[in-house]
Amino acid sequence: MPFGFKNAGATYMRAMTTLFHDMIHKEIEVYVDDVVIKSKRSSDHIDDLRKFFERLRKYNLKLNPAKCAFGIPVEIIGIYR
Repeated sequence: MPFGFKNAGATYMRAMTTLFHDMIHKEIEVYVDDVVIKSKRSSDHIDDLRKFFERLRKYNLKLNPAKCAFGIPVEIIGIYR
């Protein structure tokens, strides 16, 4: 969804909340136009990523690879459980 449209941010958040309601605050965090996939243990991270990508595929959503980053330590992004 192009940003700049009236209510685009709210529409995006509503869509993300609807599609990922069971994963938010457990495996993912959604903030404005960012999604962070998080795991308590590094051994669970691949499974959490797989679940997220399967959901994207199910709803035919796309990511911009140039804006993706993988394997960022929690200390850098500042998300703590």
